[in-house]
Amino acid sequence: MNNDLVLYEFQAAPLAVQKKPRSGDYEISVFGGTAATLRRGIDFGMIRKKNGDAITKTPTLFKAGAEKVAVAYGLCQRYQIESKIEDPAEGFFFYTVRCDLVKIVNGMEYVITSSYGSANTREGRTGGQSAYDGANSALKMAQKRALVSAALSLGCMSDSFTQDIESDQEDGEAYFTGKNPEAPITAAQVKFFYTCASRHGLTKQAAKNLLRAHGYESASKIKVKDFDALLNAMEPAEEGEGA
Repeated sequence: MNNDLVLYEFQAAPLAVQKKPRSGDYEISVFGGTAATLRRGIDFGMIRKKNGDAITKTPTLFKAGAEKVAVAYGLCQRYQIESKIEDPAEGFFFYTVRCDLVKIVNGMEYVITSSYGSANTREGRTGGQSAYDGANSALKMAQKRALVSAALSLGCMSDSFTQDIESDQEDGEAYFTGKNPEAPITAAQVKFFYTCASRHGLTKQAAKNLLRAHGYESASKIKVKDFDALLNAMEPAEEGEGA
């Protein structure tokens, strides 16, 4: 029997992240691999306050985008609960989860990178649920946070994206109502659009001109996939920056 130890060497490489012209999306690729598209509003997006201000300077990476990053490197996700507090009597559940991104070679799994995420049932996002429904939501949230953290570290992407804070910001609720990228935005999102425009010093006519410049005759026709790009287009009007 051959007892020689064979090590697996993973050649880590930064993820190439490039903006796709006229789309607001990003193209990601690892050297020698197939490129994938991160879609604005689906895989990443700017989280905004109720007054339209962006909460972070760089877009937030969502779970769907983090999964694409892992796939770009040919890695699978594995989760392990590291610690937990489960108190049904008080309705309090807390979880810390480790996400391992692993490479499978000849049936063997090799951990390439790991990261941690935590969540609990006293966060605003999980409030108002039954104790066990809240526990399930908290566990999923901890898993998502761990995955996004691992993806950002793996791809050396902290200069392009920030940690997923969507679940922590109730102000962003209007933005995240629609999940179908081709569907029109909701009435609440239309109102949110004009609130943002006013906050950035745009008159209603100027906001309509902005819409027409992006191919829309009215705010009610905006597609979910274009909503964040339109909100982002207001920023130069206030700050004098380029797109």
